Amino acid sequence: MRRERSRLLILKMKVMLSIRETIKEGKVKFIVKGINHYRRGGENNEWGDFPKIFRISKDGSAIFENDLLLGRGMNINKLGPTCVTLYTFDMLGKRTTGKINYKDITILKDEDTPNLY
Repeated sequence: MRRERSRLLILKMKVMLSIRETIKEGKVKFIVKGINHYRRGGENNEWGDFPKIFRISKDGSAIFENDLLLGRGMNINKLGPTCVTLYTFDMLGKRTTGKINYKDITILKDEDTPNLY
């Protein structure tokens, strides 16, 4: 029982490290568990809540919403051991920070990326 827990913990750490390395490389798309967007999609191209797709910049320094051309985004402050820390500034210069846990991230391959329109 104890060995199974330690093996599971090691497996989770390897997955988190692989997500961290993938984000560090840049130019990748992903979804975050629990963040949805009301839009057209799916097999029948119907309206509904679908996972919001994010993308990493080419140099791995920022995260943007995928469906917007100039889109809203946040800069990557730190790639920690369990989460990525983000920040942005509003019009008045107020800094806003956020964190995304690696366990909530699912990396998308090109064939997994749905057609938005």
